[in-house]
Amino acid sequence: MCSSAIRLASGLFVAAALCALPVTETRAVDAAARHPLIGKEAPELLQHLYAGPGRNFRLSERRGEVVLVGFWTSWCGSCRTYLERLAKLDATYARAGLVVVGISLDDDASRAESLSSAVGAKFRIGVDVQKAVGRRFLVPDVPLTLLIDRAGVVRYAHGELDSATDAELIAEVRQLLDE
Repeated sequence: MCSSAIRLASGLFVAAALCALPVTETRAVDAAARHPLIGKEAPELLQHLYAGPGRNFRLSERRGEVVLVGFWTSWCGSCRTYLERLAKLDATYARAGLVVVGISLDDDASRAESLSSAVGAKFRIGVDVQKAVGRRFLVPDVPLTLLIDRAGVVRYAHGELDSATDAELIAEVRQLLDE
């Protein structure tokens, strides 16, 4: 009986130690790539989303366009760089038909607006103070990028972007724009 209790305790110790390990970027990217919305119609964005006066955004009104939805927060360590990457994608591919939408999951809209302004984001920004949009889009962590095709179907998902995943994202954007 003691040996089985020791084995159980050892197993719990090992499990706890593994859970305490930091999630590597590769595991985060893999998790995003298996996002449950891939292959399904994207939920609507507008409900519960503060986008500022005259800045409401409905995905259903963007059928026929490729939409990149990026979830982020002002307190996320890598989200400033993430927003800069989204701004670059917007500047490069907007004329080709890419629509970039940034959704902040901040509790304070002014903090989100401050960061997006600081990076010079010219794409549409919404703030999901109630986290309702984040829940509908099944956001496990930020940053999260979802690419939605012209039919409104989520085709690709990415977590943290690095040079390799950034190149992959650009290839996916180009593929969807060419379809």
